[in-house]
Amino acid sequence: MWEEVAAGVGKASWMDRRTGRWVVIVALALAVALMLVALILRSSGAGWETGQVEARPGELPGGVSARQAFSAAQAAAQGWQEDARPAIVSAHWRRERGRWPTAVAWTFQFYSPATQKMAVVLVEGGQARLFREDRVPYPLLTFDEGRWRVDSPAALESWWGAGGSAFAARGREMDLLAQLRASDGNRPVWTITGIIGDQVWSVQLDGMTGEQVQE
Repeated sequence: MWEEVAAGVGKASWMDRRTGRWVVIVALALAVALMLVALILRSSGAGWETGQVEARPGELPGGVSARQAFSAAQAAAQGWQEDARPAIVSAHWRRERGRWPTAVAWTFQFYSPATQKMAVVLVEGGQARLFREDRVPYPLLTFDEGRWRVDSPAALESWWGAGGSAFAARGREMDLLAQLRASDGNRPVWTITGIIGDQVWSVQLDGMTGEQVQE
């Protein structure tokens, strides 16, 4: 009888040791799997928190600001028509997985009163090219470049400080649009717009003083 009891106890101990060994193996496998997932997320730029921003909009890379790109665009436009005047300046950034792009293309629209035509000039990497020209049925508002004093980094920073930072924290993917266009009196006005899904945050700024303009 005692021999049977001893045999049963020995068998139970061997099963307990085998079960414990499997528990340890499974735990180690789960730990390794979690480490691999963390490494994959880190290498892909993803994080555990939404709304992680790696750069402020005013510090975005991309080579040249709007004012810097304007010199090349203006030379191309005047080669097209001597009376070409700036009407619209714009750029677009797309933030994906919390990261901003490393380059940006500036688009300039010029209007020639003598020919009643509009030209679109693209500036990428500091190089300008005439993209297209079209006849327009009505005169376009243009602005005096001498009154344009607020460059794109300052305009983007103003948007950031006027609620843009809180808006940008709502998601890791966002479209950011910057547009400078003429208003009444040949005064340039910046419109900076952030878009996340169907949510929009837009701020208008005087291109000469940097003061916020009520829409």
